[in-house]
Amino acid sequence: MATFSFDAENRTPWNNVIFPGNYVAHLNAYRDQGVVALPGAAFFRAVGALVINPDNDGVTDVNGVLAADTYDLQILSPDLRQDDKPRKDRPFVLPKGAVVYRTAVSAPGVREETVAGSATLTIAGVATPAAVPATAEADGYFNPVGEFSLFSSILDGTGLSAETPVQITTSADLIASQKASAGACRKSPSAILVEVCYFLPDAAPDADDVHIPYGIEAGQGY
Repeated sequence: MATFSFDAENRTPWNNVIFPGNYVAHLNAYRDQGVVALPGAAFFRAVGALVINPDNDGVTDVNGVLAADTYDLQILSPDLRQDDKPRKDRPFVLPKGAVVYRTAVSAPGVREETVAGSATLTIAGVATPAAVPATAEADGYFNPVGEFSLFSSILDGTGLSAETPVQITTSADLIASQKASAGACRKSPSAILVEVCYFLPDAAPDADDVHIPYGIEAGQGY
């Protein structure tokens, strides 16, 4: 029997799923929004970030360098403001029971500090499917399409035995830098982005899934 985490008070993770026909925008990772695409399973897309642009230098040194290391990721709040109140970003953690079927990594606006075309970005914390590391190209930047794992069958796999943090491991020092192109400027995003796609067993049916007739009180009817 599959095990998974379920918060009865908040009805998570199934309190925010959408259905085919209403799927008109990307899933909201911050709200743990999933989609029921196959009966019996709720699918989720979580996207975490390590922001290293000039206005968010908490993870870099005084020279704006992100040292080679393993870093925690954040699921960023939809609120883009940073001036009048603290942002409510939250840790990138996968729920117990999640069956991961795809991982992906990209790094817009990120470059090797010393251009060598060898730096790698590797997802840590998720063992299956095998994460495909992103490798810097000859100019020190990463492929704008990123790298992602391939899957032959979505429903293969074993659920996570516990809540699992997702991290990113960098093999070389990196900096925030925009590749010369139309529209790039200092305020363009510089971040390492990690996507994890997974599914959970859907909840059992409730009263909204059937048409239970109303009770009849004595004296009603003709």
